[in-house]
Amino acid sequence: MVVRIVSIDSSLGSSLLVADAGPGTAGTALSVLSRAEQSSPRRHAESLGAMLARVLAAPGVADHPLDAVIAATGPAPFTGLRAGLVTARALGRARGVPVHGVPSLDAVARAAFDEIARAGGGESVLVVTDARRHEVYAARYRARGADDVEPLDSPAVLAPDAAVRLGGVDAVAGSGAVLYPHLAAGRVVLAPVSGDPAAQIRVALTRLADAGPGAVLPAEPLYLRHADVHMPAGRGRTL
Repeated sequence: MVVRIVSIDSSLGSSLLVADAGPGTAGTALSVLSRAEQSSPRRHAESLGAMLARVLAAPGVADHPLDAVIAATGPAPFTGLRAGLVTARALGRARGVPVHGVPSLDAVARAAFDEIARAGGGESVLVVTDARRHEVYAARYRARGADDVEPLDSPAVLAPDAAVRLGGVDAVAGSGAVLYPHLAAGRVVLAPVSGDPAAQIRVALTRLADAGPGAVLPAEPLYLRHADVHMPAGRGRTL
């Protein structure tokens, strides 16, 4: 069965696509129908609505109903992650379709294992993505079949030097490895991104198939620290 999905990632910049997904010869097969991207990590609110309208109006997309929306749930900087999830929920309500969540690091790990498979080796990956404040979001993974991954750690926000000590992996993936090259520690750097909307679809469909009919993947944001915005302190009393 082929399903039509909108996948949204706002882990760093904004990236979304519309794709038809169904069984392939080796896992899930994707046919990307339209996509849009912008690289700024500070323009999510201004860009996501226009980008979504553009991909939904593309030839071959507008005349067919959607089956689901998939969104990255982080960890990622607060403002961008929130904008992506709000966009996904609004679209889900408007079209009457379920909204599923996939952790951002899981999608990066899946993209990295795709590269490893093409290169012919490697069983574990350290994913490190930009968390700002000279820190990274980090977790280790191993592949789970052709379309999913299994985390070996809970995701954490770490200083790069602390992430280096997460050893026992064959490769490093994610935008953090580009910002802090010493994280690679002599290992190859793969999938230098903070999210991947195509990989999100494959991960989500595998997990939904395992969970059974009617399942919904949680789409709550994964925040590993408080937002950067703070309420101002109240004025002191004047006598």
